Amino acid sequence: MFSRSSVYQCMGCGEKEIISEASLGAIEEIVESLRRNVRVLGNGWIFRGEGVANQGVVNEIVSAIENGTPRTVRTMLDAGWRVEAAQALYIYLTRLEQPLIPASIQSLVLDNNNRNVPPEVVASDVLGLIKDELPPRHIALVALILNLLDCSIKMSPADELRGHTLPVSMLPHFFNIENHHFMDEWRRILVIFVELIRQASTTLMPTPSTSTAHLR
Repeated sequence: MFSRSSVYQCMGCGEKEIISEASLGAIEEIVESLRRNVRVLGNGWIFRGEGVANQGVVNEIVSAIENGTPRTVRTMLDAGWRVEAAQALYIYLTRLEQPLIPASIQSLVLDNNNRNVPPEVVASDVLGLIKDELPPRHIALVALILNLLDCSIKMSPADELRGHTLPVSMLPHFFNIENHHFMDEWRRILVIFVELIRQASTTLMPTPSTSTAHLR
């Protein structure tokens, strides 16, 4: 019987936070705005605004996230720079230089020995380890991004290929996908990731951070 607790322990997760409270607050502002406007922006723009985004504004928002200034981010969003904010969030996640899910937890998904375990079971166990092993702000960041992806996918066109474009583009932010992963493995990982996104909306509930609570 498959058991995450008996084989896969998050031995290397540690207690160091991946993000500051203030930077998390800035990301909360972006995610909340994008969720409210996902129908306007469309699925294809959520994390891919290179062609239409004002790069100067994008850089300014990236700096605001990194410096932890939620008020600046909110001001930019109120001015209508939502596509730029989405691109800035993507850039910020890229600059973390590590997947949002630690390698020890990723092993549940990437280990080919689990190929016969149903995707929903693997996803549930991954979310369980995230809740049990990661520090609070790290959990909150993962929850925010997965929640945004879930919202965007639900609003995406019914076409299956288009519906999977966004999860594909975000896979490297969550998993170390190596060249040696063959196509069938890659598809299995993607199916688990989509299930992870779906379950996270009820398993990992984002809660407002103290950095932005006073702004509301």
